[in-house]
Amino acid sequence: MMVTMKNLVVILVFLVCIGGCTRNANTDLRFVVTHDGMAGEELTGRVYIMLSKSRRPLIGGPDWFNPEPFFAMDVENWKANTPLNIGENADGMDGSPSSIGEGPWTAVAVFRNDNDQSRIASEGGLYTDVVHIEGDGSVAGVVEMSLNTRVSSRTWKPHKNLRLVEERSPLLSAFYGRDVLHGACVIVPDDYNPNRETPYPVVFWIGGFSSDHYGGRFMKSLFGVSDYDDQICRVVLNAQFHGGHHVFADSANTGPRMTALISEFIPYLEKTFNIGGSPSHRYLAGHSSGGWSAMWLQVKNPDFFGGAWPLAPDPIDFHYFQTLDVYADNANMYTDEAGNLRPLARNGTTPIIFSKNFTAMDDVIKDGGQMGSFEYVFSPRGDDGRPRHMFDRETGAVVPEVAAHWRQYDIRHVLESNWEELSPKLTGKLHIIAGELDTFYLVEAVIELQEFFEEKNFDASILVIEGGDHGTVMRPKTIREMDETIASNLGLVNQQ
Repeated sequence: MMVTMKNLVVILVFLVCIGGCTRNANTDLRFVVTHDGMAGEELTGRVYIMLSKSRRPLIGGPDWFNPEPFFAMDVENWKANTPLNIGENADGMDGSPSSIGEGPWTAVAVFRNDNDQSRIASEGGLYTDVVHIEGDGSVAGVVEMSLNTRVSSRTWKPHKNLRLVEERSPLLSAFYGRDVLHGACVIVPDDYNPNRETPYPVVFWIGGFSSDHYGGRFMKSLFGVSDYDDQICRVVLNAQFHGGHHVFADSANTGPRMTALISEFIPYLEKTFNIGGSPSHRYLAGHSSGGWSAMWLQVKNPDFFGGAWPLAPDPIDFHYFQTLDVYADNANMYTDEAGNLRPLARNGTTPIIFSKNFTAMDDVIKDGGQMGSFEYVFSPRGDDGRPRHMFDRETGAVVPEVAAHWRQYDIRHVLESNWEELSPKLTGKLHIIAGELDTFYLVEAVIELQEFFEEKNFDASILVIEGGDHGTVMRPKTIREMDETIASNLGLVNQQ
């Protein structure tokens, strides 16, 4: 065949493209991870690759407000010294490691086993040394990493006012088929007398997402602003589990959390520390997911607790599940009715987190993310043994039958459906506080509930702090007013 000049140019262009116009898969970034057996000869769990440009990668989990690339994959019976390839096959927020863009990057691998903590780096896990990656993901090639360091165990320093309590739960242990512990930090006054005749009044505090009972030291400092801190005990409850925050609700996926608390743990704490003992001496408070928990426990156990202070609670009305009406026709988690991306968080009035991106991040975490946490508690269990998704992860479309199952955890719905029975038992017991500009759009559900209470002429205290965000509700004034109400109920006298 005669080769013309035109044909020669075509051939040369073809040859050049073979070498440079298509990406060489052999140069794509992928991680080869091994472990030496220090945590067991065979590991079952999830392995994460956390990347960062500007700092040491976060091994506990991504920054919600500024997530950087990270990847993950499950492992089962992964043998020591056996290479694990994490590349195109990995779960990622937006593409594979080859698409991370220009470096330099730092990276660390983390192994997480199945435990009762929601953080990626948790006790029983392993992590690698930090490695440095030059260039972008299309040319970085193979990066070898060795899981060689144990995640540190939790430490607890004794304190005269703090008592760390971890007690086996028979109910939860039976549900999970392994030992599961209740956890709490009991905060007592300086002159605490466990043998006094009258039990101390107690506030059961439930922290927000990712918090646990090890936060007792911080909470002691917060409660210390009260004029009655010398007369009221506090119990910081642990609501953390592998899938996130179990909010003390009985659930198909998380087990009998409320039942175990009411029937097992609170009686144990009351007997051991001479606290509570009657509804007039038992109170609830919490923030964010813990705020939802406090309200749920009060509404579901109106005769057991004497009052609740839900602060910036997670959605208490699923018509206002942040910016989504879960029950609406053709409801979509990713976009609103006009097709605009649906926001999940804001700074003032400016959206800064959108549902679609947040869900992509959450699904790489898999167990322990916020959206997954809601589904663990509110959704039915699927045929695969995992919680069913409330919405389609590709399209964002809400799954109606799953949304219908969620309704039993819709606090507004529970109140309305049982109003004649509940309202006299809850009179004067609900004290809800939210910020007008709540960071996670949680205020609308509170406002709607306030209007419902006003229509019913129901005695409840609901405060929306003008200009306040998600954290504003944790102000010292809130603690003081809560304790003043408790003191008034019990006839306590300010002795400070």
